[in-house]
Amino acid sequence: MGLRERLFALALPAAILMTHGLPAHAETATLKVKSAVAAKDEHTAIDVIDVTLAPESRRDLAAFTKNRVGKRIHLRAGDVLLTSVTVQSPIASSSLRLTAGVQGFGGRSADEIANRLNQGGSLSVSDEK
Repeated sequence: MGLRERLFALALPAAILMTHGLPAHAETATLKVKSAVAAKDEHTAIDVIDVTLAPESRRDLAAFTKNRVGKRIHLRAGDVLLTSVTVQSPIASSSLRLTAGVQGFGGRSADEIANRLNQGGSLSVSDEK
């Protein structure tokens, strides 16, 4: 077996390990918020935050979710986990409705989070909780 064949024999298993069986590197995108409004859902009376993203962030969110259909993503405002969702299709809208969980938005009110976002805050979206 020549040098070329021995190098290939060593490189192939390494390449297979790199593409299979190892966890993917987590990614995060930062989304600029144009506006955020705290409200109550009309049907359930649950606290919500209606968010409008800046145009460039709408594109960033669409790109981020394009290859994550069927996977969970997590939205945060700073260090506060707001919601986790399973992506059903790429999210190409500039409008998002964030719904509070049982404990609100990380223990904070919808008004508090909306105010933070309106004061130059941003949302981060990640595939790692």
